[in-house]
Amino acid sequence: MLATARRAAGIAVLLTLGACTGPPWTLSQSPTEISLRWYSDSTPTAAAQAIAQQHCQSSGKTAELVSSTQDGSAQLATYRCR
Repeated sequence: MLATARRAAGIAVLLTLGACTGPPWTLSQSPTEISLRWYSDSTPTAAAQAIAQQHCQSSGKTAELVSSTQDGSAQLATYRCR
């Protein structure tokens, strides 16, 4: 039983770490904002919005899109926590 629980915990950690390395990628972050980069042909904008919301919710705020630009096939966006 203990081995099964350890195995499940290990899988959960690997999945969590895997989620941290995928797109959108964090370019910069502070308690008041976060900047993200992703490829819009393979990652929806909603994924970036969700990451920004999660970042801002950690300080009890909501994310607001400040700027969004296209750099080749990459999308760059900055969100402010309000």
